[in-house]
Amino acid sequence: MGDIVLSAGVRKNLLSLQNTADLMALTQNRLATGKKVNTALDNPFNYFTAAALNNRAGDMNALLDAIGQSQKTIEQADIGITAITKLVESAKSLAKQARQTSQPVATYNQTITGAAIAPDVPATATSTANFTTSIAAATASVQSEVVIDATDLATDWADGQTFSLTFGGVTVSFESDTGTDGVSPGNIGFTTAADFATAIQSAFGTAVDVTEAGGTISIKGNFTQSFTVGGTAAAQGTATANVDGDTLTINDGTNTATFRKVAAGAVAADGTFTDLTELSAAVAASSLTGITVADAGGNLQISAAAGGQFTVGGTLGTNLGFAATAYEATNTTLSALAGQSISIQIGSGAAQTFNITAATNRADLTAWLGGLTLPTGVTAAFNASNQIEITSTTSDIITITGTGNAPTTFGLVGTNNGVYTPSVTVTSPSDQRADYQREFNETIAQIDALARDSSYNGVNLLLSDSLKVIFNEDGSSMLNIEGVDFTAAGLGLTELTGDDFQNNITTDAVLARIDTALRTLRTQAATFGTKLGTVETRQNFTKSLIQTLETGADNLVLADTNEEGANMLALQTRQSLSTTALSLSAQADQAVLRLFG
Repeated sequence: MGDIVLSAGVRKNLLSLQNTADLMALTQNRLATGKKVNTALDNPFNYFTAAALNNRAGDMNALLDAIGQSQKTIEQADIGITAITKLVESAKSLAKQARQTSQPVATYNQTITGAAIAPDVPATATSTANFTTSIAAATASVQSEVVIDATDLATDWADGQTFSLTFGGVTVSFESDTGTDGVSPGNIGFTTAADFATAIQSAFGTAVDVTEAGGTISIKGNFTQSFTVGGTAAAQGTATANVDGDTLTINDGTNTATFRKVAAGAVAADGTFTDLTELSAAVAASSLTGITVADAGGNLQISAAAGGQFTVGGTLGTNLGFAATAYEATNTTLSALAGQSISIQIGSGAAQTFNITAATNRADLTAWLGGLTLPTGVTAAFNASNQIEITSTTSDIITITGTGNAPTTFGLVGTNNGVYTPSVTVTSPSDQRADYQREFNETIAQIDALARDSSYNGVNLLLSDSLKVIFNEDGSSMLNIEGVDFTAAGLGLTELTGDDFQNNITTDAVLARIDTALRTLRTQAATFGTKLGTVETRQNFTKSLIQTLETGADNLVLADTNEEGANMLALQTRQSLSTTALSLSAQADQAVLRLFG
């Protein structure tokens, strides 16, 4: 049999029909699957991109379920807080009712004892210059003095002879009265040397020091004023002018004493000295309290008694190198707390604060304690063991606060952050208050039960469990929710014992703890509400993200059925036309063959 030979027209029509059939098969597949990309061969980019988008959407769908469970966990915790809040409010109501009930007769007592604070190191200062050298170079003081020769009144002091003495701006005239005619007006008469000395002392008082021995009268003034003598018997008196030389002054905080170097004849009572031994005697004889002087390797050392202070002045004080400021007792324990403070509050009274500086010593603290305004029955002072001790027989709560380490150093922090409640002895307990206390304890016990029952899916945010909510597939976006301890103990509430509701002090303390617990509950409820809002926002975001991912994937691979249906109809029409054309071509070829048959 020979080969079949197709004409060009038939071949063309057959190829057209074949192409149309292929297109119809492709379109038929798209209509059947609903996708225009079914394999990587159809469109590699669209196929793999859509697969990645669908995979991420699947991962996010899995996370969405976990987010939903986390949301329920937070909601359960919030429900638990609401219920616990109602129980705490009920407990508060019981405490208030107990507080409003008449209080039984009771006695109060408490003693607060702090840590020991070492006594002060007494104030001491040592000169920078050598004492002997400085004294040798100092100008000696000379006390003003008048010596009167009254050994022979009959010869040298005839009747009517006068002797005037001026000192300190006061002039007094004395007249010998050995006759019978009396003395001139304004004069003071005398008949013997002793009588004369007495008259002088009486006239000038303590401004001068008068002595008489064997008819010789000595009148000593001071170092700052001189005597002037006059009268008809002026020659019988010899005046020595004063010299106010270099001085050393010491102030003990109350009194000031002045000490003068003299050339000789030092008198301790006059505050004069020539050497350190005499200066020590002069200091001891002065009005100063607790001040002593001593040799320190040739220098002058001045010391105060415990708690004392002193200030050194005068030209000698400066020359010896003493500072012009006060020397005070030191206390290293207190000076280490410079810039800090301690405060004491009795009941509802105003807090009284002691501010500590680098120069603060225990004497300052002792003075502050002694100056506190305290109600009757409350005392504050240092005890024999060097501890601050506060005692009270009142019902007042004592609150001790401060800044820095001061409360801790003083040992006054206590077990309740510086809040001290007196012990109470109730003589006749109230049955009604006892009933309120029993009901209060039953309510507190229910708080623990509610906290335990607030678990969801094994997580209890009210028993300190934590919750981690993951928002994306690689875990880089998350929200950590820290749990809280909302048992009764975690809220600072405990069952009452003994006579807790029998006195107003402990009842008020319970009410204060309840108020704190309520604030804590409300704050945490707001916190959980914020967290829940965040989780819900992320939940809605995740839902939208999944929808976007799936829509994007569909846009890459899904076929348009309307378009594909129209394509199928067009292809069917093309196929019908191509079949007709092929039939006509075949008939034409057969007609030609018949011509040659």
